[in-house]
Amino acid sequence: MLKIYNLKEKLKYIEEISILTQKEWGEKNLSKKEFNLKIKKKISKIKSNLKNFNYCKLILLEDNILIGFISIFPKDGEERQDLFPWYATMYVKEEYRGKGYSKILNDAIIAEARKRNFKKLYLKSDLENYYEKFGAKYIETLKNGEKLYYIDIPTNRISIIGGSGSGKSTLATILSKELKIPAIHLDAINYNANWVEVDRNKRDSIIEAKAKEEKWIIDGNYNKTLKERLDKADLVIWLDYSSFAHLRGFLKRLIKYSNKDKPELPGCKERFNFTFIKYVLTYNRKKRPQVLQILDNVPSEKMLIFKKQKDLNNWLKKYTNNKKVRKLV
Repeated sequence: MLKIYNLKEKLKYIEEISILTQKEWGEKNLSKKEFNLKIKKKISKIKSNLKNFNYCKLILLEDNILIGFISIFPKDGEERQDLFPWYATMYVKEEYRGKGYSKILNDAIIAEARKRNFKKLYLKSDLENYYEKFGAKYIETLKNGEKLYYIDIPTNRISIIGGSGSGKSTLATILSKELKIPAIHLDAINYNANWVEVDRNKRDSIIEAKAKEEKWIIDGNYNKTLKERLDKADLVIWLDYSSFAHLRGFLKRLIKYSNKDKPELPGCKERFNFTFIKYVLTYNRKKRPQVLQILDNVPSEKMLIFKKQKDLNNWLKKYTNNKKVRKLV
C-alpha cells in the first residue's frame, strides 16, 4: 500500500535517504571513507533540521519499501538566498520512475506547505519542461545554469471540525482575521434567533452553496454535508480532543457568555442545558466514529489533527506568523 509519511515518523529510513541524496546531488569520486563521512554528516544535519518548522522531508513508502522522497528547505544553495522557502530533493528511485510517483510526492509537499501557510515555493532545476507540469512558473536562469521557478500555493478553503466545546468557532474567527478569509459558522446557518432550528433540507442546501464559494473558513461538522465540504477544502483542521476537554471548553464558554448572545450566533443566548451536556460528554463515543469514517477518504497530507489546545496554540503562532495571536484557552 502506497503511503506518504513525514520522515520524523520513520527515522529508520534516514540513512537510505542520505545515501541516495549523496549519490544524486553530492560530490562524485569520493573514497569510501569520505563517502561514509558525508553520509554521517547528512544524517546529523537532517535530524537537526527536522526540528525546524520551515523544514520538512516527506517519504513515499509501499509496503515499507522506500519509493522516493521530497523536501521543503528554508534555503537551497548559494544562489538567491533572499528567497524562501524552497521545494527541493524530489527523488524517485530509478526502478520506480515513469509510474506517477513524482505527482504523489508533489501533491503531498504542496499540501504540507499549506499546513505551514506558505504562499509559494521556489525551486531550481536543470531539467527541461519537467516541473511545469506541476504548475511551476519560470522566473530566471541562475548563474550556475539552473532555471529558477516558483509554485503558487493558495489556501482558500479551510474546514475546522471537532466536538462541541473544542473551540472551532473561536479558531475560525482568529484565522479569518489573520488570513483575511471570510468565516462561516455552520451553527449560525442551523439556528435562527432563540435557538429555533432551520429546516434541515434548507440548512443543507445553504451549507452546500457556501461550500462552493471561492474562499472560506468553515467551522462545524454537520455530517450529512461534511464529505463534500472536506473534498473541497485545501486544509482540514480536526480538533480531536478528549471528552473532558470538550466539557471544560463548553463550561468556560457558558461562564463567559451566560445569558449573552454567542458572538457567532446573534439572537441565541448561551444557556445551560442538560441535554446538550449529555451530547458533549457522549460525542466521542457516539459521533466521533462517524467523523472518522468520513475522514478515512481525506488525504492525510492535507489534514492537521490536534489532540491538545496547547499544540494548536503553538501551531497557530507559527502559521499566522503572529506571536501575539490570541490563544485558544
